[in-house]
Amino acid sequence: MATFYFGGVETMDVTTANFMLAMALHPDAQRRAQEEIDRVVGSHRLPSFDDRPSLLYVEALYREVQRWRPVFPAGLPHVTISDDEYKGYYIPKGTMVIPNVWAVTRTKEKYPDPDVFKPERFFIGDGTLNDDIVDYSFGFGRRICPGRHMADKTVWLMMSSVLATFDITKARDGSGNEIDIDANAYSDGTTSHPLPFKSSITPRSSQAESLIQNVTATALHNPTRKE
Repeated sequence: MATFYFGGVETMDVTTANFMLAMALHPDAQRRAQEEIDRVVGSHRLPSFDDRPSLLYVEALYREVQRWRPVFPAGLPHVTISDDEYKGYYIPKGTMVIPNVWAVTRTKEKYPDPDVFKPERFFIGDGTLNDDIVDYSFGFGRRICPGRHMADKTVWLMMSSVLATFDITKARDGSGNEIDIDANAYSDGTTSHPLPFKSSITPRSSQAESLIQNVTATALHNPTRKE
């Protein structure tokens, strides 16, 4: 049960929080993704999986959320099933190996300015996406996440739907001043998630509000239907 929870609930919760934090901190990236959705999808419906190949910036933003704040920064322990050697280091059979996912996401040769949230890093010169799908965020080898394909689709759909319908900004105090958010305030543990922060989440338009209400009503009246 713990495996199911961490694999299907905790990871989704952390990823959603990371996404909301990134959008509150980086309005320019949010606005560019929204403009792409408006151009490709329009405002009369929510994005679907059929739209994914055409939403290149949304895809880059999705990848950057996964890289910028990995859910499992220290990965999960593995054990070698035979003697091995890596870059001159002898690793005997039965050795516990812990992959440093955080270090992978901070490799400056691959990700210049790694602490900066920058979806554009996944584009190449001709405006298409590179082949870095940040699959290390789902683990490695025989212990790679068995639900990664479902998680990939679910997270992408969540992000694109939220971007299509909501504006996420910093909250304001009683005087109308923005309340700062500490981007580095994260918990310690197997998973790392942002500590509570204040933000403002508002529908982008009356049409977006109607879309939200229609989807909610459909889900309530058809609880077994997959939306």
